[in-house]
Amino acid sequence: MCSLVLRETVEYYNHNQGTVFCTMLDATKAFDRIQYCKLFRKLLDRKLPCSIFVKLYTSQQAHVLLNGHFSQLFDIKNGVKQGGVLSAVFFCVYLDGLLH
Repeated sequence: MCSLVLRETVEYYNHNQGTVFCTMLDATKAFDRIQYCKLFRKLLDRKLPCSIFVKLYTSQQAHVLLNGHFSQLFDIKNGVKQGGVLSAVFFCVYLDGLLH
């Protein structure tokens, strides 16, 4: 779908003798890079209640399963939950300043 939109946009501007510029962003690890402090500050700046999210996100732990054995638990210190209902919204809030 994204490729179709890009191709149609380029064809439109080329057909109308316009100039086309394109920037690509590899966001495959983007959700993992979000820093909690910055995210919560941005939520507070928008007057959004974030106390429940602070608790949910700062108390996360995980372990890794490798060859049938689990690692020790470790704290997750940044990133939003991939597949989480609000993760896309949090990501947009986090990056909103770049768009301005």
